[in-house]
Amino acid sequence: MQRHIGLLAAAALLIPTIAAAQTGAPTYAGEAAVLSVVNVSSQPTGCHIGLRLTNNLSYPVDMLVLDISAHTERDVVFEELSVAFQGIKPTLNQYQKVRVSGITCDKVTRLRIHGGDRCRMGPLARMSFDRGECLKKVVVEDSSVMRMSK
Repeated sequence: MQRHIGLLAAAALLIPTIAAAQTGAPTYAGEAAVLSVVNVSSQPTGCHIGLRLTNNLSYPVDMLVLDISAHTERDVVFEELSVAFQGIKPTLNQYQKVRVSGITCDKVTRLRIHGGDRCRMGPLARMSFDRGECLKKVVVEDSSVMRMSK
């Protein structure tokens, strides 16, 4: 009988994750820094993209530099960019804007977030860890404004 109760308890733990996946909410477990696309604006010089990093970690994000690839149709990398976030205390967020030069926003099909090896946050100090450790702490939030993934 206890075995069945354990299975029911395990199933109950999965229900919030399934519900979050259906609503488009982030499906991360535990602490994370959440990256989201806030707005996009086509300008004569290119596509301006507003990004927000929300610190849901229990320690400050002193510095985090993310690499961004802007893709066009057929998944062609059009431009490589970097964005830096710094001094974000737990529960707070920071807004940064990046610009994809020479292309309008409707031509950008997705953003790919990668790199992130330059960081200083909590137990992770700049270049004193394995590659990808900082990026593991970042969750990319679904957006209706522009597609973004890691």
